[in-house]
Amino acid sequence: MKKRVVSIVAMCAMMLSLAVAGAQAEPVKLTMWTLFSGGEGSIMTDLISKFNAEHPDIVIEEQLIEWAQYYNKLLAGLISGESPDIGIMHLAVLPDYASRDVLSPIGALLEAGFADKFLPNIIAQAQYDGKLYAIPIDTHPMVMYYNKKVLKDAGIPEDKYIPKTWDELMANARTVKEKTGKWGLTLETGAMLGERWWIALYHQLGATFLDPATGKLTLDTEKAAKAYEMIATYYKDGLAINSGDYNECEALFINGDNAYHFNGVWAMSVYPTTEGLDFGVASLPAIDGSKPFTWGDSHSLIFPKKGDDAKLKAALTFGQWFSAHTMEWAKAGHLPVNGDVLKSEAFLSLPMRKDYIGVGENAVLAPSVKGWTQLRTEMWEIGQRVVAGELEPKAAADELKAKIEEVSAQ
Repeated sequence: MKKRVVSIVAMCAMMLSLAVAGAQAEPVKLTMWTLFSGGEGSIMTDLISKFNAEHPDIVIEEQLIEWAQYYNKLLAGLISGESPDIGIMHLAVLPDYASRDVLSPIGALLEAGFADKFLPNIIAQAQYDGKLYAIPIDTHPMVMYYNKKVLKDAGIPEDKYIPKTWDELMANARTVKEKTGKWGLTLETGAMLGERWWIALYHQLGATFLDPATGKLTLDTEKAAKAYEMIATYYKDGLAINSGDYNECEALFINGDNAYHFNGVWAMSVYPTTEGLDFGVASLPAIDGSKPFTWGDSHSLIFPKKGDDAKLKAALTFGQWFSAHTMEWAKAGHLPVNGDVLKSEAFLSLPMRKDYIGVGENAVLAPSVKGWTQLRTEMWEIGQRVVAGELEPKAAADELKAKIEEVSAQ
């Protein structure tokens, strides 16, 4: 009888031990919302699968949200408590979320020296009110693509294909129009023109959006008007097509119907494999050979406040792992913001990356203030009215300043 009791006790102890071991082996399950489709989406899914395979104690379940609906759903989820454990966020809109106290500050939870690996202008943008809220995974600035065949047909010498100044670009665009009848320049006239091209010129003219004395949004209306005037000339002179259709503008470039095309570096996931397209890529021109500032933004990983330390720790494990594996993500055309990856031979060996590797350091990101999400949509609309001839450059600058003052007062 005594032996039987001992056996039962031993069996119970073994079962309890197995139960505890099983509980310990249960992986931490995380949800991650993404907004990437096409080539970007495939790469992101592959990276998540690779992480899951290497980390049996963590399981990340990806949920793809349509880009157009992503931020509306994310905001609703953050407010209602139904947010993911990990999300994607453009750094341009980070202040509008961090200011609501719905994101986890992560600076003190990362490995020592982790933040020091990033490009200074990018990691600075991942902060709000002195705290780090995001792990940047790329920067995707606007660059200049050029169609070599169109330029050759226009009689432009090969060593002049890449204009260093805006005057040189204008001259080449005129030559293309006169010699071939094709467009000198194309870019979508909403976000790509009203926000991105205009911001590049505004900063190249020496202006900024933040008052150095107060840290508040401001606008140099004289330089803002000058930037609008430079843009409007291409449309008044018939050198650029006035189209708000991104796909139409891209098709004109791919099909050889225009010479220069402004687009993001993400197009490098498509153009190198496009049959019959002989093209190059370079930084935007600069005013009088000055620094070639360009618009830029950055995808980042954010971590909504959930009140679960174990999940946050697991989510940050993924974030730091992803940062070290952005070489794969860079195949989508984006520039790495992790300095170790950016300087690696593996990255530099990708097609044409050496031609625009320095663009990230000259990328102007949105100021870290609330209201930019609203303000940039105003920029899109104002830019479209300028190129349509409905709004003079000075009036456009005055209207934008009024919008900035309105947003700042909210």
